[in-house]
This record gives sequence, C-alpha cells and structure tokens, in this order.
Amino acid sequence: MSSTKINIFLTGATGYIGGSVLTSLLQHPNASNFNITTLIRGGDDERVKKLASLNVTPLVGSNDSFDIIEKAASESHVTIHTANSANDLPSTKAIISGLNKRTKQTGKPVIYIHTSGAGVVAEDVRGKKGSGIVFSDLNPDQINGLGDEQPHRNVDLLIINAADGNPLLKTAIVLPPLVYGTGTGPFNRDSIQIPLLLRTAIKRHKAEAVGPGEATMNNVHIGDLVDAFVIIFDQLVAVYGPDAKPNVQPSQYLTTGREGYYFAENGKHTWRQLSEKIGEVLYKKKLVTSPEVTSFPEDDVDSSLFTKDKWYLVGSQSNSKAERLRKLGWKPHRPSILDSVEEQADILINNPQK
Repeated sequence: MSSTKINIFLTGATGYIGGSVLTSLLQHPNASNFNITTLIRGGDDERVKKLASLNVTPLVGSNDSFDIIEKAASESHVTIHTANSANDLPSTKAIISGLNKRTKQTGKPVIYIHTSGAGVVAEDVRGKKGSGIVFSDLNPDQINGLGDEQPHRNVDLLIINAADGNPLLKTAIVLPPLVYGTGTGPFNRDSIQIPLLLRTAIKRHKAEAVGPGEATMNNVHIGDLVDAFVIIFDQLVAVYGPDAKPNVQPSQYLTTGREGYYFAENGKHTWRQLSEKIGEVLYKKKLVTSPEVTSFPEDDVDSSLFTKDKWYLVGSQSNSKAERLRKLGWKPHRPSILDSVEEQADILINNPQK
C-alpha cells in the first residue's frame, strides 16, 4: 500500500452516501496514510467536533463556497464529491478549477470521483412501462449520446469536457440507481425512496404506487455501493496516486474521462413490487388497512407524497448494467431491496421523527 500521505477531499460526509464512504475510508487498510478533509455546513459545532474526533479535518462551507472548495481540491490528490453532487454545477466547477490548478502546479495527475446517478438514463413514464432500453457502462458512446436535457447530464458534461481539456484530470463518474439499506456514516444513515414510500403509506394508511407501477428501476445496497467507491478509489490511486509506479498498466476497464462511467446496480424492481412489499410489511404491523396496492391520485401525486416532484423518485424508469465495476472485481452481496423493507420499516417506526 501507499507510504506517501494521500490528501483526500470529501464532500457530503454528513450525508447518507458520503458518510458511508467516509466510514469506509477510515476503516481502509491504508487509512493511516490518508489526510481526509471534509466540507461541512456551518452552524453545527457538534458535527464539526465529531468529525475532528475521527481525525478528519472539517472545512466549514457550502456547495456555494467556491474559493473554499477550489482551494481544498487544489491541495488534494483525490476529490470525492457526494454532496448533492449530481445536480450542483457551482461546487463541481469549483472542484474542477482547483484540480486544474493543482495539475498546472505539479504536472502530476489528480483523481476526481464524482457521484452522479442512474437518473441520467431515466425515462419520464409516471409509473408506466418504459422503453426497455438498458444502458451499459461498457458502451460509453451510448451514454454520451444522451440528450443534454436528461437529469444530471449538465454536470456530467462539465466533468467529461474538463477531462478532455486536461489529460492529467482523471475523472470517474459513479452512477448509482435507487440506493437502499442502513448507512454507516456518523450522521445521516437513511436512504430516500423506501423511507418516503413507508412514511407516505403510514400517513395515508395504504400502500400506493405512481400509476400502474410497471416502470422498472435498478437498485443497490449502500454497503455494496461503498465497496464500488473503494474499488474505484484503490485502482485509480494505484495508477495515478502519489506512489504510483511509473510504468504501471491499469486494467482496460479502469477508464476515465469520456469513458469513465461506472453504473452500480445489483438488482431490479418494479415500483409495484416495492409497494406490494411495503403493503405486506405494514399490514402485518397493523399500520395500513390492507396489503393491497392502489395508485396515487393521478392529478395529485405531489401532495399525496407530501412533497413536490417526488413522483420522479418513485415512478420513473431507469435500467443499467454495472459491467465495468464487475470487471474490476466488484462483488455485491448484501440483502436484496425487498428483503430490506422490513428493517427500514422498523427503523422508521422506532424513530418516528425521522
């Protein structure tokens, strides 16, 4: 393993994905050689103290703190962006600016692992069956042919265009689908879609789906997703990190830039299947009046879900294959999404303030 200190700049350490990635880095076999800096919003001294106690350097700021983010990136060998990263142009611009400054100063490669999402290939079908197109990360031309209007695409394009312009900027775009399971971070350990559907079912006393619920969506357990981040991190550091051997040859599947897309799926469900499992679990717990699944009112999905535009999170179709990660040795093995519903329900029931 590396003997040189590796400077890592991580955003989103207080979040679900970023916090879980942080825990994995702190438990990494080479953790003693990591200097980890994390971006954290101001106004929460307890979180700052907690991160400091973990031997992590808290950097107070937000995704709009261009100068702070730029400087942190410019001082890091590796930047991992997870804080609303899929849709946030300002923070991504700041990171790229900082990394470009670093390569100009050092003449050496820098690594940027960016969290996008499989929503980039999503179809707006409102719960109906979609086209059936499946995207593979071994076919980057297919992904690069997506329309600019697709979710997350504006940020992804910024990254790959920056990599085109700077051969020393080694970028990897991670594209998770629905992420489920209990996180391992120091703060937020809750996913999005399953708790949203559970809370809605409990409040409305019935399990529901958007439209017929026929749309299909891939999924991945948070533990398996973190494993994916670590594999990408380890292999990029081995090739482009401060202790990389001059003539080391990366795997042909360890790609960056315009070919550096990494889907991270390990299952597929229809939205109706997920709602049926929620109905089954909550009916057993006497929290819904029937295990049967009905459809949200078509003209009032947002208010039914108690928040705006959430139908997209639980009614779109997005199908992908994580072939590149598997070629790199990724072996997801955690419980399936349906097998995780009851655990998530128990957490929500026992912590109703969540």
